[in-house]
Amino acid sequence: MNRTLFIGDVHGCLNELQEIVNLFGYVPHKDTIYQTGDTINKGPDSVGVIQFILKNDIHCVRGNHEARLLRLVDTPKEIWTDKEKKMAAIIQEPEWVASIVSQWPLWIDTPQALLVHAGIEPGKTNLSSMDPNLLLTIRTWDGCGKDLDNKNNPAWYDCVQWPKPIVFGHWAMKGLLNVPLFKGLDSGCVYGRSLSAWCPEEDRLYSVPAKEVYSEVNKKKHPYFATLKT
Repeated sequence: MNRTLFIGDVHGCLNELQEIVNLFGYVPHKDTIYQTGDTINKGPDSVGVIQFILKNDIHCVRGNHEARLLRLVDTPKEIWTDKEKKMAAIIQEPEWVASIVSQWPLWIDTPQALLVHAGIEPGKTNLSSMDPNLLLTIRTWDGCGKDLDNKNNPAWYDCVQWPKPIVFGHWAMKGLLNVPLFKGLDSGCVYGRSLSAWCPEEDRLYSVPAKEVYSEVNKKKHPYFATLKT
């Protein structure tokens, strides 16, 4: 049986990416692997992750961190902010990585599921008409798309109906979401929790624990994060 694996946000965690692909038992030229974006930044080896993706023909959508990198390389280095300098240092080869991720789409409509980084725009059925920034950053829905991350508003997926499952990442602070029509796979690997993946043919979740905490969570902003289940 040919199988499919959707992998959540990696953020430079190469060891965990390799481990979950091995745990799945990936068979090249038979199985297909997709990934939710945010492959880079924060973690230890963004370049290694991109090399592994290319070697194993993993199909990725662009995440907000890839979008940030593309803006970074389009900005003259002499006016980079400290945050931009830090991102470039973490990624190590920002121009080369940007040349790869710039080719990735904002969504992939696979036979098994719609793959997108953050989510889709409630009330719309045409992906091409949706705000690209919303596809990269939405978490909650305010009815108009201006405030996309407000805990007082409903989650975007509670406001959406779609004819097939939607697989997404981006929301590590929410934790793993596993319901029939929505698979939220960012379980916070880079924050020391786990890397998660879903195989639709088996209807099975795969998970590997993070080797360490690579990036600290802002505990004042997200005091509940450590208590979430992976």
